Amino acid sequence: MATLEPPELARLVDYAECSRVGDWSLRSALVRYAQAEPVRVGQVLDVVRRIEFALHPHAKLLASRGPELWAAHRDGDPLRGDAAASLVVALLGAMARLDQLAEVLAHWAVDRSAFRPDDEVDAAVAEVGALLDERGVGREERERPPGRRSRG
Repeated sequence: MATLEPPELARLVDYAECSRVGDWSLRSALVRYAQAEPVRVGQVLDVVRRIEFALHPHAKLLASRGPELWAAHRDGDPLRGDAAASLVVALLGAMARLDQLAEVLAHWAVDRSAFRPDDEVDAAVAEVGALLDERGVGREERERPPGRRSRG
């Protein structure tokens, strides 16, 4: 993806990989969290993949209209007259919610004795999942590899 402007937009789009406290990213903190909570991590990764799948076709829009899209996200303007831009603004909102979760998980990864972020994970997955469902963002369909036929 091209360099995005403003820098705040670029950072938000990179929410899953950007470094946080203790050099933990969302993805790296999820690896640690998966040791005890593999189902919850699977749910987080599902919404992350849904966002990536929905955002991918709009990479040029992000690059060409980044400041406008960032301002709409920041100001809560849904850009209703433009379906593609409106979807991107909604996806930025979903990414912002997961960015908040990433901060919580990074702090937990640094100090796992303080708290378990299960409630925060569940709330973020529910909120982002509902937003994605509302906007019609489907799940990426994966083809199953050919396997042996059942003999029964």
